[in-house]
Amino acid sequence: MSAAAWPQIAERGSLWGLRVTKFVYRLCGQQLAALLVAGIALYFFVTDRRGRDASRTYLRRLYEHPEGARALAHSPTILDSYRHYLQFGLAALDRLRFSLGDKAGIDLVVHGEDALARLVERGEGGVLVGAHLGSFDALRALAARAGVVVNIVMSTRHAARIASVLTGVDDARVRVFDIDFAGPQAVFELRASVARGEFVALLADRVMPGVHARPVRARFLGTVAPFPRGPFMLAATLQCPMILLIGIRRSRCLYEIHVEPLGAVEDSSRAGRQAWIAATVAEYASRLERHCLDAPLQWFNFYDFWDERKTGRRVAA
Repeated sequence: MSAAAWPQIAERGSLWGLRVTKFVYRLCGQQLAALLVAGIALYFFVTDRRGRDASRTYLRRLYEHPEGARALAHSPTILDSYRHYLQFGLAALDRLRFSLGDKAGIDLVVHGEDALARLVERGEGGVLVGAHLGSFDALRALAARAGVVVNIVMSTRHAARIASVLTGVDDARVRVFDIDFAGPQAVFELRASVARGEFVALLADRVMPGVHARPVRARFLGTVAPFPRGPFMLAATLQCPMILLIGIRRSRCLYEIHVEPLGAVEDSSRAGRQAWIAATVAEYASRLERHCLDAPLQWFNFYDFWDERKTGRRVAA
């Protein structure tokens, strides 16, 4: 299963589960909703063979890492793949909680918040880049805490119906910038946002369909893997700081957020931008790998991330 196919499949499979979970959550609360999520996760685990294969490939690669045995404690089993699906479901439940504005029962422990605070104090904006690790929706709570405005750049083409289920709170500090309808003026609008001291946020660990710029390959869990060029090209074009933001779920009541500067392009020439993009993608992949080892069951790319089906073999870096 390719990265292009994953959004459509995820939407078709997740829509009814989200609707039922939202109903149970509002009627019965978080604990019963979590029990329901466990059953829904089991259903998807049983019926999604390619997703299971992708999960086991990822867990195998992670276990083969020099620090993998410490992260997983044992060679990955089919039960670990189910636990991987379950963590995905619990993250989706938390996404629902954040979207409904129910953040009272969730504590945040933020590492590196001073890097964001310094930019805010100077009235500077930047690019926040995340991953399909933990919950990027914890950004809502962090934005309110830091007093900043965040424009989340995303494609709603394959998630419009899911987005409709996740509405419910008027959060003026977090806005969705739909890249599907932005047109050629998108960069100018985002540049204006950053100039106002706002932040632009997007994910950088999945090459999405319809993106014509060739991906950047970087070493990730022992093998080169494709990463999208767009988020890094945006930061280089805007010539603003880029910050990695990772929100890891430690429990139903606690999120640990890591705020890690990735720097800014210094040489604005074409060659300078391309060199910065290559180096920053490599650094991003290295840090993503470190966070995956810290929270091995919270990276949610359930497709053939390394293109093994296409190549028929593992590609050495």
